[in-house]
Amino acid sequence: MFKNLIPGKHQSDSEMMEADSKNELAQFRANFDRMLSNLWRGDWDDAWNGWGCEVQDAENEIVVRAEAPGFEPEEIDVRLSAGRLVIQAEHKTEQETPGNGSGHYSSYGRFYRAMSVPAGIEADKIEASYKNGVLEVHLPKGEEAKSRRIAVQAK
Repeated sequence: MFKNLIPGKHQSDSEMMEADSKNELAQFRANFDRMLSNLWRGDWDDAWNGWGCEVQDAENEIVVRAEAPGFEPEEIDVRLSAGRLVIQAEHKTEQETPGNGSGHYSSYGRFYRAMSVPAGIEADKIEASYKNGVLEVHLPKGEEAKSRRIAVQAK
């Protein structure tokens, strides 16, 4: 454990790989614990951050960026329904392997994310684009959804 602190002793490649995999597992667990904590608190907007989905709440719009590599734009379905943004994609590919013709290759991919959005989103102005495996959805805010500064009075 403390070999790298002793002069002349260095971690082997396998020891460094083991440490890296433990760090990745620890990071995965921390992200998962944070997501569950946010879900239990009802913080839906932040629940998927760190899981391939980022939500930015700007003054005039909400921007959702979701990593969804391997899909074609026509395979992605984006919907606003009952105050929830739902993003899903699915594809299945089947091919014969070249050569003697006896091989078969198939792949399947599925992606699903859902989040609550505030009332007042202008549904008819929502725009979505997909580039380099990243889906970006812009949800413009109407006056009802925009934040307002509340003056605090001294008493």
